[in-house]
Amino acid sequence: METNDIPLPVKKKKPVEIHNYPKESIIQYSDSERSYTYNIIKEGTYPPAAYLKYTKGQKGFRIPDNYEAETSLRKPKTRQVVRCIIKYVEKNPVYWIYYGDRFQYHVKSEKSSSDVACLYAKALNPETKTHYSGPHFFGLHLEILQQTRDTHRRATVLKSFDNLTSTGQNNQAKKIAKSVSAIFDQEMTKSCHLDDNPNLKSIEFSIKDNFFNFSFNEENVEIKHKARAAVQACDKGQVTRKGYRILSSISQDLPREWKVSAEKKEITHEMNEIIPISLINITPSPSDNSVNSEIHINDSEIINNLQQSIGKGGQRNIINILKYLIPGLLNRNVLDITNSTIHLRISGDGRNVGRKVKQVMVTCSILNDFDNIYRPENYYTIILYPGVEKYETLNVVLEPLIMELRKLKEEGFRDNQNREWKIELYFSSDWKFLAMCLGLNAANSKYFCPWCEVSKEQQGDFSYEWTINKTMDQVRENYTFYKGHIRPAIFDMISLQNWVPDELHIMLRITDVLWRLVIDELKSRNTWGDRARNVIIEEMKRIDVKFHFWLEVGSTSWQYTSLMGQDKLIVLQHFDLTKLFPNSRATQI
Repeated sequence: METNDIPLPVKKKKPVEIHNYPKESIIQYSDSERSYTYNIIKEGTYPPAAYLKYTKGQKGFRIPDNYEAETSLRKPKTRQVVRCIIKYVEKNPVYWIYYGDRFQYHVKSEKSSSDVACLYAKALNPETKTHYSGPHFFGLHLEILQQTRDTHRRATVLKSFDNLTSTGQNNQAKKIAKSVSAIFDQEMTKSCHLDDNPNLKSIEFSIKDNFFNFSFNEENVEIKHKARAAVQACDKGQVTRKGYRILSSISQDLPREWKVSAEKKEITHEMNEIIPISLINITPSPSDNSVNSEIHINDSEIINNLQQSIGKGGQRNIINILKYLIPGLLNRNVLDITNSTIHLRISGDGRNVGRKVKQVMVTCSILNDFDNIYRPENYYTIILYPGVEKYETLNVVLEPLIMELRKLKEEGFRDNQNREWKIELYFSSDWKFLAMCLGLNAANSKYFCPWCEVSKEQQGDFSYEWTINKTMDQVRENYTFYKGHIRPAIFDMISLQNWVPDELHIMLRITDVLWRLVIDELKSRNTWGDRARNVIIEEMKRIDVKFHFWLEVGSTSWQYTSLMGQDKLIVLQHFDLTKLFPNSRATQI
C-alpha cells in the first residue's frame, strides 16, 4: 500500500527587534523573509492628525516627518547601505534614498516609500525584478520608534502643572472634574435603581498642592456667598488676583480663585444691567509731556488698558446711580421721605496714570450722608476719560451730564417706588478745575475769583468789602459781563453760592505758601545757608519726612522737595521752628 507524504506547514519566524534604543541608535530587525539593520539619525515626529499620512496595506503605519535613518540590507554576497529620508512638503510626505560610497546618488518619490525603493532597485539594475517593501526599507514598521514618538508627543502636549498659566491650570482641573462626573453618570445607570436618585454633590482633589473643589447640579448658596464675600474683601483690601491665588492655595477653606473671578464677572454683569456704562467718542487732546512728580496710578495693566482706550470715555447715568442708592440710604435714615431733597455734589479732577498718560474723572456724592462724606467709596464715578484738563474737551465730554443735571435741577426725578425727589446741586474741585468749568481765564489770572471781581493787585487790601456779588443767571446770560470770564460756564445750572473749592487743595496750597515764607524770612535774616539747610533736613528726618535740597544745573537757586498732604500735616504739627528762629518769633509763626 502506497502512501503520499503530506509536507508539514512551515512555521513563520516571528519578527524580532534587537536594540537598546534610544540609548543606542542601532536597531536590528529580522523576520522569516528579510533582515535589516537601522542606524537612526533623526527619529522624526508625527505631524498633526489633520494631515498625518499612513502607508498602504492592512496595518497602515504612520509616516513621520523630519525622519532620517541609514538602512543596511543583509544579503549573502553583498551588503548595501543606504540613507533614507522623509520630509513633509506642503502637508504631504516626500521620500529620498541616498546611495553610493559617499551617498552621492539619490532617488526621490512623492508617491510612497515602496515606489522610491523600486526606483532605487532600478537605479542599481534597470533589468531587475526585485521589489522592496517600502515600510521595511525605511523602518516605518519598527515598534520601538512608534512608541518613542508617541511618548515624546505626549510629553510635548502634557505640560507640567507648574508650567501652565492660571487659566490652563483651572481648565485642566475642570476637565478632570468633568471626566469624574461622566464616569459617575455611567456607573449610576449601571449600578443604581431609577428611583434611587443618586446625585453627585461635589468633587475635591489637589494637583501639586493646589486644591480644587467643584460643586455639581444645584448651586451651593453658601459657596456663592463666600465667593461674594471674598470679592468684597479683595476690593476693600486691594488684594490682587495673584495675591488671592496664593492665599487660597494656603487655605482650603477659601473659595478657589477661579470661583472668585467668575463671581467678579457676574457682579460686573449685574451692575451693568442696573447702571450701564456708555462710551463717549472724544477727540484726543495733544498730550501734556510735562512730568508730574506725583503718580496716582502705577499699575502696568491699568496703564496699558488706558493707553489702548485713548479717544474714548465712559459715562454713567446719575439717575440710575441714585435709584440704586436710595433704598440703602432710606434704611440708614440718611434720607427722609418727608424731606425729599437730595444734596448732590459734583466733583472733578485730573490725575496721572504712569508718567505718560493722564486721566480726568468726574464724580458725584450725596452730601446728606454727612458721616461718610469723606469716605472714597461714597464717591461714584460718572465720567472718566483719558486726557488732560481742558475746557474744549470737557465741554464735549460733559454734554450728556450737563443735560441730565439741568433736568434734575428743574424737574427732580422719581425713584423705583415712584417717590418724587428734589435735587440741590453743588460743585467742588481744586481751584484750577473749578475756574475752568466756570469759564474763567485761569486760576492765576488777574481776575481769578469765582465769586467777586477782586484783582490780584487788590489782594490784602482790607479797605474793600468783598462779597459774593456775581450771579449764575448773569453768567449764563452774558459771561463777558464779569471780568475774567472768557467762556460760558459748563455747569451753569448750579448756583454760584454752591461752588466750593476743595478744602484739601486749599490746605495744600496754603502750606506751600507758608513754607516759602519760612525760607524767605531766613533769607531776610541772613541766616539762610548750609547750616539752616542742614538743620531743616535733620528736623525732617526726626519727624520721619523725606526732604532734600538740590541745585539745578546752571542755577544758584536752591530747590526742595514738594511735600504730599500727609507729610505737610506732620510738618505743621511737629516741625520745631525754634531750631531756626528765636522762641518769640517761632511762637508767632
